[in-house]
Formats: sequence, C-alpha cells, structure tokens
Amino acid sequence: MSRKMFLFVLVFLFFAFTATALGTTLTIQVATNKMSYEPGKTVTIRANAQLDLTRIVTSKIKSATVTVKDPTGKVLVNAAAMSKDPYTGLCFYNYTLPATAVKGDYTVSVTITDTSRNSGTATWSFKVKLPVPDHSKLITYYEGTKTCISCHSKQANDMFNSVHYQWNGDNSRSIELVGTTVSKLGGINDFCIWPDMNWLTIFNKVDGTKGPGGCAVCHAGLGKKPSPTVSQEQLENIDCLICHSPTYKRTVVQNADGTYSLAPDPSIDIQAAAKNIQRPGRAECMRCHEKSGGGDNYKRGDLESTLKACDYSYDVHMGTNGQNFTCQDCHKTENHRIAGRGSDMRALDSTFNLNCEVCHTQIPHRSYNTNYADLNRHTDKVNCTVCHIPTFAKSIPTDMHRNWQVMELDTAKQLYDPEIVKQTNVMPQYAWFNGYSHFYRFKDPVSLDERGVQKMSWPDGSFVDSGGKFSKLYAFKVHTASQPMEILSKVLLPVKNKTAFETGDVNRAIMEGAALANIPYTGHTFVNTERYMGISHGVGPKSTALSCSNQPCHGNENRIPFSKLGYTTRGTIAQLCDVCHSAKTYTNFTDLHAKHRGKKNCSACHGSGYPLKEPTTTLCDNCHKLRTYSDVNVLHAKHVASRQIDCINCHTFTASLTGEGHTKDN
Repeated sequence: MSRKMFLFVLVFLFFAFTATALGTTLTIQVATNKMSYEPGKTVTIRANAQLDLTRIVTSKIKSATVTVKDPTGKVLVNAAAMSKDPYTGLCFYNYTLPATAVKGDYTVSVTITDTSRNSGTATWSFKVKLPVPDHSKLITYYEGTKTCISCHSKQANDMFNSVHYQWNGDNSRSIELVGTTVSKLGGINDFCIWPDMNWLTIFNKVDGTKGPGGCAVCHAGLGKKPSPTVSQEQLENIDCLICHSPTYKRTVVQNADGTYSLAPDPSIDIQAAAKNIQRPGRAECMRCHEKSGGGDNYKRGDLESTLKACDYSYDVHMGTNGQNFTCQDCHKTENHRIAGRGSDMRALDSTFNLNCEVCHTQIPHRSYNTNYADLNRHTDKVNCTVCHIPTFAKSIPTDMHRNWQVMELDTAKQLYDPEIVKQTNVMPQYAWFNGYSHFYRFKDPVSLDERGVQKMSWPDGSFVDSGGKFSKLYAFKVHTASQPMEILSKVLLPVKNKTAFETGDVNRAIMEGAALANIPYTGHTFVNTERYMGISHGVGPKSTALSCSNQPCHGNENRIPFSKLGYTTRGTIAQLCDVCHSAKTYTNFTDLHAKHRGKKNCSACHGSGYPLKEPTTTLCDNCHKLRTYSDVNVLHAKHVASRQIDCINCHTFTASLTGEGHTKDN
C-alpha cells in the first residue's frame, strides 16, 4: 500500500471513529403534566427521543437524566435518572415541590442517550404560583375597577390588550383575515350574527318581564365597547370580578342617556364579593363559556355546565374524582394572554402552541404490560380528540342547526328564537387541521360550494400540506344554519336581535340590521351556511376510546371517511410494491405496515401521487429495457451523479417526506 493510500485510510478511519464516538444529535421532547403548580404539589416530567423520523424505543435508550432549576437558577434536581416505560420509549420522573417553593418559572432539562451513542438535550418550563393574598384585609371599600387598578395597573393594561377584552387581535392564522382587525368584533357568525350591533340591551319579554341581552353579557367589561387605544375610562371598564370573584354576579342596567351598562346584581353584597378574590376556577370561566350562543352548551358542544363539577367518567381532566384540573392547568396563561385557539377562533391570544402533546408528549400511550407502539404511531397523523372523544354533548343537547327563516317562541326564555335543532351524544366529524383557518369575511359576496353552502369557518389542512405546514386529523362539531343574504350584493346580512327576539319579526330585524351595517338593501333570501368547531373537552377514560373493537375507525366510512380525507388504494399490494421494488413475502400486514411507515410519510403509499411516475417495470422502458440491479442507491447514483438526469424525469413530487421540500443542494 502506498504512503498516500495509507494516509487516506488512516484519515477515513479517524473520522469514522470520531463520528461513531460522538454520535448523532437526538431530538428530545420534554413535557410536564400541567402548566402551573402550587408549592408542595408533584410535577410529573415526561420525555421521549427521536432520531430523524424514528422514535427511540425503550430497549435502545442507554440513559435518561433530568435536571430541575428554580427561577433563581438553583439546582433542585441534578441529573437524576428517569424511569423508563418498558416498551414505548417514554421516560418519566416525579418531582415534589417543597412547601417553601418560590414563585416563578422553573426550568426542566432532559438528556437522553441511546445505545448507539446518539444523544440530545431539551428544556421545558413550568410555573409555580403562590396562593392569592386575602383581599378582605387589603380592600377597605370597593369603588369599582379603579380600586383594583390602584394596585394592579400592569395587570389592567395586560387585560386591556388581551383577546378576552378586545375581542380581536393577531389574525396571522386566519387566512382570509390576515392584516385586518376583524375578529369576534367586526365579524359575522351563524349564532347571534353580528356582535357589533347586538352589543348590550335589556329584552322586553313576551310575559311583560325584562331580562339582560346582547353579546356583551359575556364580555369581560362593564358595558362599553373596547377601544384600540388605552385610556383610564377603558381600564375602568374592565370587570375584574367576573373572573376573580366566585360570589360576584352582575346584570344589565340602562343609563340616563339610554345606553346600557353591566353593574353588580342587587342580590349580592358587592363589598363582600370584591374582597373574595381568587384565581379563576372552572365555574368562573364557565360563567360565559357554557352559555355562549344563547343557552347551556348551545355553541361549542363540549362546553356545558356539567364540566363545573363533573365525574372522572365524563372528563378525566376536570373530573373532581380525577385530575380535577382548572382551565388554566391546560390553557397556559401569561400576562392575561390565554393559550388555546379553536379552528373557528379568528384572533390568536397567545403564541404558545397548546395541544395534547404539551402534557402527554408524542408517545402518550404508556403501559407496563402492553406494547402500545402501534397506538403511538397513530398520533403522528391523528390528534388525540379523534379517539378519546367518541361523542360530544354527552349530557346537555347542543345546537346543531339554526334556521333564521323561522322564529319560534321559547316558553322558558319568554322570547323568540330561531328554529334550533339540538342533539346529544353527537359523533364528531373529522377533518385535517394544521393550525390555520379559513373564514367568510363580512360584506364579501358569498361563494357557495358545490353543495350550495357558504362556509363560515373551516380548518386549513389536507392529507399532504404545502408550504411547510403539517396537518393532523381532528374532531369537529359541524354547525349549520340558514342565514339571510342580500339579493343584489350577495352578502350575508346581520339581524337586529332585539327586534327578532322580542317580536319574532325576522324580516324587519334583517332590514334593520342591513341599515345599521350600511349595506344597501334590495331584498333578501336565505342561504345554507356551515361552521367547523374543534372538540377538545369531554375526554373520557381510555376504556371508552375508539379501538379496533369499540366503534372501529378502519373499515367504517361512517365514522372516518378515509377516501374523502385523501387516502387512496393503489391496486394490489404487488402493484404498490413495484413503485420501489418488486413484491416480497410478509407474515402479516401489521408488520409490513410498521416496517414501511415513518413519521409524516404516509403519503408515500397513501397519497395521490406515486414517489415514481410509474412502476419501475414501465418507467425504465421509457429510456431502455428494465435491467437487473443489486442496490437502489447505486442505481440512483448512476442516473443522477453520472448521467445528470433531472429528478423530475423519474419522480412525481407532491411534498417531501419531512414537509420541507427539496432544495438545490440535496
């Protein structure tokens, strides 16, 4: 061997040894079972590792350690060994906070090394909150919100800028509304139509009594519409007690100038309510959210009064004999900005990406006696809600269709309502969702789809996304309505709810709505509309989840319409195999599927386009007859590197398997 060749081999072996010694960086995901804790509570830390598109199973994990630091940087747990699930690759560690834990953000750092010396580290944070001080010793006399602001001016400004107060905000994920401030205010919907016009009022009921009405009954203010510009008047319009006092209650009053405001209900002791300050609990959040749309569970379908004190069998997270979570345990809150956005919510209040993985990681199925690898692979393309919420509106009916052509007297309310079709135990519908949404924009001409339906809100996404987006299947409530449309301009018209609800004369209410919205009116007809709303609450015990035997998905187009969702069948297995290689024998489909599928690459077999333009037997014949070869990599190099043949001569690209697409250099 020549000296030059010897040196080349030596250098090659050095780099090969170095690469083996250093290994490849693993991608680590870290999570805690809640967003915030009180001193003395136990924090459950979970983590998993991944190498490119392959999850690291437990047998391949050499070590997993966790470090926890408090807000000052003090090390509370120093590289402690994590326990490992026997099968799935999930690592976990329980840490109990001391009773003297300081408030603030705590940092969790996890390092995992596999048996091939690949390693990776990732961090996560959780918050420790101290008990709320006894405000009965801090407030001598409550004079409205200005009393709160005297100590909490920062919090008042934070609240003023939040979506909860402004009812508009960051529309960056609302495709048709990007660059606008249109949100709940400024937008039209299929429930109460137009909040701007139906803000706040007192209804004169059919039986002669009066009652509060208007969208602002559920606004975190005291009656004034939010302004984009902060002022003392606007800050004092914030109603702190509606969220922070469990004994508070308010009602609508008419002012001397004819306007309306929200004020403490005469039935309560406002001084006592103001001194009874707490962090918002489920009951305080549900004051507004359970009756949105006009009644208990009317709107969302998964937010009913049952959740305030439900059983574990109804909701494992909020069940009082289960996790007994508050809303903020999942909906991370920073500076009065609350994480979480349904597909039909226009504005984004927080950039924190709230999803099930935040607490459960990408491998949520953990067991000491069952291999859950197949279930965990489902979570690559299937959101947890699909399997774990088989039905919604489990105890209280939800509004599934609202017909504004017909007004009916609701004897309980003593007001007229549009004809409403309600249902219980509704099976969700399923659609792809990548975090972005589409909306009908108020005052645009309608654009009916092939069914003759104007979609009001629907999720963006598909089996294979473009532009770097990535979709999963989610569970949805699909609400339909019959809404008025102006005949000439073809725009959807608002309805003056006070007129419609008090008199039942919807035609007059529509004409009044058009005038108040400055829409020229030449007449109206009615069109069918549709809105998708994500279903997230009401997760039952795992025994009620969908499975191969319990309300199965596969082979049940009634529940999961695979063909409509973009999945395709490409002839026989032999024909499909021939896209990449000749057909080979296999023992069972499960093993075959597990061998081929990697994270996010379902489209390689199930998408609308082959990885190759056609099977190799006919593809080769385009230039020459099919020839034998031993290694596909050598075959590929021969055509690309040696002959400089362009990729598109052989391949059809819909999207790369990683979702990032090809670049010039790869």
